[in-house]
Amino acid sequence: MQTAKQKLGQWGEEQASLFLIKAGYEIVKRNYSIPQGEVDIIASHYDNYDKLKKLSFIEVKTRSYGEGSAERAVDEEKMKKFFKACQSYCFENNIDIGITPIMFEQISIYVERMPDKFVLRKYVIPVD
Repeated sequence: MQTAKQKLGQWGEEQASLFLIKAGYEIVKRNYSIPQGEVDIIASHYDNYDKLKKLSFIEVKTRSYGEGSAERAVDEEKMKKFFKACQSYCFENNIDIGITPIMFEQISIYVERMPDKFVLRKYVIPVD
């Protein structure tokens, strides 16, 4: 049986997927996980600037409280696990990271009243 937190997270991932589809993304996989980490959504899309097909690895955080708390929930340890799962997915699927443009993104969802009142924010995660 799912907890209320798990149900909220699952609902948020569904809203994020719908948002991405409307924005022209194609959902490749949801909830990819390995023992060392997970990726909520893997999607492909064409960039309007350079017209190249990009592969995006997307972390989704849904909160019913605390403006900014979703962004703060993705700390350094979470990012290490996220990147480990991204690398594993590329390896398993023979994706050459030297050729394929890859983006890392976060979608933060703040719910005021489910299911009709929420704020969604999408960020590109900078990689050093």
